[in-house]
Amino acid sequence: MKVPLGRKAFIAIGGVAGALAFWRVRSRRRQREELEWEAEVVGAIDEGRGAAETAGSASGSSSSA
Repeated sequence: MKVPLGRKAFIAIGGVAGALAFWRVRSRRRQREELEWEAEVVGAIDEGRGAAETAGSASGSSSSA
């Protein structure tokens, strides 16, 4: 059975397939890093709100005493 593509074509196809695999892995990694970063931001916002509420209630109770 004769293969219609030559050796150079198979090497080129392998290179393209390797590039696509690399691109997909990099894309997934970037997406995971973005999700982690978003979770950190949300956590920092929640922590800041909690600190503001604590500081507000502490200053309110000390001024009324």
